Amino acid sequence: MTRFRTIIAMSILCASAAQAEGIPVEPGLWEMTSTMTMPMLPQPRVTTVTECMQKSEISMDEFNTSEMDPACSFSTAEVDGNTLKWSFDCPVEGGTSHGEWEAVSEGDSVSGSGLITMSFQGQTMEMKMSWEGKRIGACP
Repeated sequence: MTRFRTIIAMSILCASAAQAEGIPVEPGLWEMTSTMTMPMLPQPRVTTVTECMQKSEISMDEFNTSEMDPACSFSTAEVDGNTLKWSFDCPVEGGTSHGEWEAVSEGDSVSGSGLITMSFQGQTMEMKMSWEGKRIGACP
């Protein structure tokens, strides 16, 4: 799995999807920046990666699901034009985890956000993530 899709796939912690449709992206060299916030972090964690995208579509089929927890349940992705939405539910030690995600592509740029809510031992914690990416040229 490439780093570009890893940023989006970070949000998918669970089972596989059999979704063939996806959102359009222009192949080439991409720069992706993700920002994660959660109560346990003193400040947002920002990560930027560069990757060569070879395909003209991001679909749920692109994600490597062999590393995901088989105990999780995955809600079938919804594709509406240039928007991809998905959700999941996973057991966590002593509780549950639920995530809602969305990615939007303009062809040469992509953005998205997600929220994971974890409930365990009577406590609830939220992790928020957002990402932005843009095509910066041809692949080397």
